[in-house]
Amino acid sequence: MSNERVIGIGFNLGDPAPTVMLKGSGEQVAPILSAARAAGDIPIVRDAALAEQLYRVPIDAPIGRDLFPVMAVLLAQVLDLDQATEESSR
Repeated sequence: MSNERVIGIGFNLGDPAPTVMLKGSGEQVAPILSAARAAGDIPIVRDAALAEQLYRVPIDAPIGRDLFPVMAVLLAQVLDLDQATEESSR
């Protein structure tokens, strides 16, 4: 059995914190990642330590304040991915 995990995070303006939208592990990982890649606009970040921490948060629950610094790093990675994608499409 694989120890891979995938966690989907969402954030809406006005919400106090990002929310865990979905979680999957083992055989669930490949179909979730495939769907995210097919959507084309969902950033995928690989960070095993972050996944371990986020996997403990229940689905539909906001992340706790203790994860805010980690989420800031994640946001920076996503913004870098967005910028790289924009530049490559020009």
